[in-house]
Amino acid sequence: MKSFARPSFFRVFDVLVSTTNPGLKLTRWTHAGIEFERERHSFSGPRHSLTVEITTLTRAGRRGWSLMVTKEYWWAGTESKPFKSLRWARPVSGQRGDILNWMRGQEGALDGSSSRAGNDSSNLDEAESSDEPLADENAVKGEA
Repeated sequence: MKSFARPSFFRVFDVLVSTTNPGLKLTRWTHAGIEFERERHSFSGPRHSLTVEITTLTRAGRRGWSLMVTKEYWWAGTESKPFKSLRWARPVSGQRGDILNWMRGQEGALDGSSSRAGNDSSNLDEAESSDEPLADENAVKGEA
């Protein structure tokens, strides 16, 4: 994971959120000293619908930081077919290196827990060059 724009960042982020907040039932939770806050905004009209999910990660204290991760999903037509997905992450405060180091540590912990659970643990960076969108569009739509 080299930056907040790489597919590997979003894979680690998605696994981290899904393991620390199964079923996305909580809007606020804490993991490894980091506060997570998740907001969801949606609109549904006769010709299109839109969902925006914003998750903010905050580390308080010395060398604190805040990171905003935003995912936007659009559907169009009467069949509500997926139309476009956007995702981005940006530091709001603090040093980007501190945030990336924390995410790398979480990636290692998640990778290690998969190995200990007896799963075939694949490297989360292995498809680093892929620009394919995440396959969670329909799951998010089902919640709207």
